[in-house]
Amino acid sequence: MKPSVSRHASSARCPRCGNAFDCAMHGQPFDCWCRAMPALPADRLDPSGRCLCPECLAAEIARVAQAGSGADRA
Repeated sequence: MKPSVSRHASSARCPRCGNAFDCAMHGQPFDCWCRAMPALPADRLDPSGRCLCPECLAAEIARVAQAGSGADRA
């Protein structure tokens, strides 16, 4: 696990990898970095879960895209 890289009030810790990252959902959600990323399907979201770091969110988006491309061929 990497040491915390952020000490801002908007710091969060990723539930998957444990890395610290800045999350605007703790402050002003419309300014968060994650809004620039593709949205995950609703069935992949955990409303009670915490936000993922940029790396883990990108990996989850890639998994969803890969699964979707395989389903399109079937």
